[in-house]
Amino acid sequence: MKTCAFVTLGCKVNQYETQALREAIISSGYKEAPPSSSADLYVVNTCTVTSTSNEKSRQQIRRVIRNNPDAKVIVTGCYAEANAEEIKKIDGVDYVFEKSREGKIVDFIKNGFASNNNSSSVSNDIIESYRTNLRRNESAFHLKISKFDGHTRAFLKIEDGCDYYCSYCIIPYVRGKVISKRIDDILFETEQLVNNGYKEIVLTGIHLGAYGKDMEHQSNILHVLRELQNLSGLKRIRLSSIDVNEVTESLIDIVASSDKICPHFHLPLQSGDDYILKRMNRKYNVIEYLRTLEKIKEKMERPSISTDIIVGFPGEKKRHFENTLRLCEKAEFSRIHIFPFSPREGTPAAKMSDHCNPSEINTRKKELEFMAMETSLRYKTSFIGRNINILVEGKRDKKTGKLCGYSDRYIKALFDGPNELMNNIVNVHVERVFPSFVLCKLLQPIENETY
Repeated sequence: MKTCAFVTLGCKVNQYETQALREAIISSGYKEAPPSSSADLYVVNTCTVTSTSNEKSRQQIRRVIRNNPDAKVIVTGCYAEANAEEIKKIDGVDYVFEKSREGKIVDFIKNGFASNNNSSSVSNDIIESYRTNLRRNESAFHLKISKFDGHTRAFLKIEDGCDYYCSYCIIPYVRGKVISKRIDDILFETEQLVNNGYKEIVLTGIHLGAYGKDMEHQSNILHVLRELQNLSGLKRIRLSSIDVNEVTESLIDIVASSDKICPHFHLPLQSGDDYILKRMNRKYNVIEYLRTLEKIKEKMERPSISTDIIVGFPGEKKRHFENTLRLCEKAEFSRIHIFPFSPREGTPAAKMSDHCNPSEINTRKKELEFMAMETSLRYKTSFIGRNINILVEGKRDKKTGKLCGYSDRYIKALFDGPNELMNNIVNVHVERVFPSFVLCKLLQPIENETY
């Protein structure tokens, strides 16, 4: 039996798309091999969100080719969409599939690849035959998943594309406009995942809050949440990332009243200064962001609010950065993902003339990291002496050997217990707190008090 292997770079959406390709290719007669071993076919799913992502993608492609000189190598993903010709020049790449044709990779494999094994891309005749009558949403949602290899929680892509065009971001140019998965397909995939033992589904997309805007009938993320809540066996529904200006009163209410939707909002901030937000082409200001946080906290007890922040965006002065620090102090984020600004060729931000000094960016990054540790620690400390429910991961913590998992508020917990608890939701008592996790005691039998 022929073997296949997969390498994935980038976001949760990319991970979902690799899983969809994995299931389809395996069902066509391949057996999966670990990425570190030899395989007959390699699929490299690339990322292009930053220039560093491009370089990492090239490094992974070359590593696969160097370690597997006899393998067929297919490259796809966002970098393939943005720079297909550049990838084709890498010696050893057999086929390049842009994002718009990713859903047709399996058909291509079933047809025996191109006639010329040394070709650096798919032959023109085959490309044209696959493009005939190909609608973009067929490409985006052509493949489906029934499991999520290597994960206790399953990511479910329900939306693709973005219309926002933030000045630092290349993704709208690569992924195109917003398209939404039909609710029937969402329910079908979720049922498949639940039947295969998954208790938590993470709804994801490139611009998740825009779900439904391309549909003729009135549909939105609320519609999806209402439908998923009715599925038996599904214990948790989590939103991945959503823009703060798309967090409506109705969305807050449905999360607050639900026993399935996690009280965890990942709301990208990017900057806590209005001048920088405007240069970024974000669609909110500082006051609007903080008001939304207040509304969430009014309706929920100890909601988890995590965020993304870009440090050193062009034009960012010390006073702008200090505004970001002050906002973080007010917001009391449970987690902050920090990204030093990296110019991405092809975006307006890359052309701005007032880029920050790299050493200053690094200094600000360290200062924000300290702030992030403090706010995360304060948030976790509020749970000392309380009981929380944890979805136990399928592997033990490498450093301590303890069971580990995450609460509905995305707090990582470590505790002692038997392997039989893996992939189950258990009740634990929080005893000690550290910046990146809490140390707990397993409660048996499960007690009723949860927060």
